[in-house]
Amino acid sequence: MNRVTLALWLLPIGIFLAMIAAAAGGHRVALLRRRSGDSPSTSGSSIIDAAVLGLLSLLVAFWFSLAGAHLDLRRSLIVEEANAIGTAWLRLDLLPLATRSTVQDLFRDYVDIRMAETPSARSRERRASLDEQLDGVRGAIWKHSVDAGRQCASPQAAMLLLDALNAMFDAGTRHEAATNAHTPTAVPVLLAGVAVVASLLTGHEMGRSQTFSWFHPLLFAVVVSTTIGVIYDLEKPRYGLIRIDDYDKTMRDVRQGFDRGTGP
Repeated sequence: MNRVTLALWLLPIGIFLAMIAAAAGGHRVALLRRRSGDSPSTSGSSIIDAAVLGLLSLLVAFWFSLAGAHLDLRRSLIVEEANAIGTAWLRLDLLPLATRSTVQDLFRDYVDIRMAETPSARSRERRASLDEQLDGVRGAIWKHSVDAGRQCASPQAAMLLLDALNAMFDAGTRHEAATNAHTPTAVPVLLAGVAVVASLLTGHEMGRSQTFSWFHPLLFAVVVSTTIGVIYDLEKPRYGLIRIDDYDKTMRDVRQGFDRGTGP
């Protein structure tokens, strides 16, 4: 189990435990205040409680919106890159026969490397190695295509091929950037902090009773921590329960088309 997968489990569990501890601590503080003659029920406290809960709701909605947008973008960019590769592969027919097979072999290597760059399946060292290999294959594809473009039937044919290659490389860059795009760490940290404060205030509000009722704090902690866990899962669609692996089939289909000697 890698660090990201471990974090997907530890984050909601940690928030749950912190919220329960905060609720119990808030109740304890309220009891101590009562014993010292200071009433835990202060005028206007309900307004502050409502404000904190409102802020918690706002942060949850904000992070959920960002995570959902990131997920949709990653899905669409997988399909976009696969389509760009397929189009470029078809336009390799514009190359002279002497160069075409060489560039086609490079295309197979290029797609193999792109599929091997799945974040959940690579270590930091493996990623650096794959990035280096990808740069080399990308440069070789471009060099061979530019050199062979001078022998194409017309300048327009060479331009069509080079435009398709440029679109393919750009799609790969956008896909890689979207894979590494995540909500700033400050947002989930702030959300967790507000959730703990909300539990503290909830426990303090329950200080009117000598006994601490576990039901409502437990239910509140379960709902909030589970929601945060699901949103974090949306941010890491290669590691948790919410996956985008099915969209990789588009890239695999393109690669299988290369081996069949046909278009995607």
